[in-house]
Amino acid sequence: MKSLTLSLDISTTATGWAVFHGSDLVQSGVLKHKSKSFFERGRFMASELRAIQSRALQKYDEPFESIVVEKNSVMGPNQQSMISIGIVTGIILGRLIADNVYFVNVSTWRKYWKFSYKDRSKKSMKLQAVAKVSDEFDLNVKDDEADAILVGSYFVSHGHEFGDLESHKIS
Repeated sequence: MKSLTLSLDISTTATGWAVFHGSDLVQSGVLKHKSKSFFERGRFMASELRAIQSRALQKYDEPFESIVVEKNSVMGPNQQSMISIGIVTGIILGRLIADNVYFVNVSTWRKYWKFSYKDRSKKSMKLQAVAKVSDEFDLNVKDDEADAILVGSYFVSHGHEFGDLESHKIS
C-alpha cells in the first residue's frame, strides 16, 4: 500500500508544495497571496494546502503518512522575519493532516542532490534547484516549487533510511 506525502518549502510570501504517492511525484505548485499581512498569507496558504490534501485523499484513497518541511536554520534578514516564518509554519502545520511531520535540513537534501557549493549565494542555490528538477522530473518550475519537489523526493526515496531527521508524531 502506497501512502501520501506532502512536502513543503514554507515562507511568509510563497510556499512551494509537492504531493507524492509512494515515491511518485503526482502534483506540485506554489501558493502566494497578495495580502500585506504575513498572518493572512499564512492562513490562506494553510487553507489551500488543506484543500490540496483533501483532493489527494479522495483521488488516491490512501492516508497522508508524512508531511516533510524544509528546515532552514540560517537566520533570515532579521529576527522579526524568523518569528514570522515560525508563526506561518505553525498556522500551516496546524491545519494539515498526517501521522508524522519531518523536518529536513537544507544542507541534507542539497547534499543528496549533489549541489555545487562553489557559489553559495541564494541565487545560485535557486538556479541549481530549478535545473535539478528540470533534469530529474522534466518540469519547468520556479525555485519554491523546485525546493519542495527536491525535499519531498529526497524524503520518499531515502529520508526514512537516515534516522537523524527531526520528526514529530501528531496523533
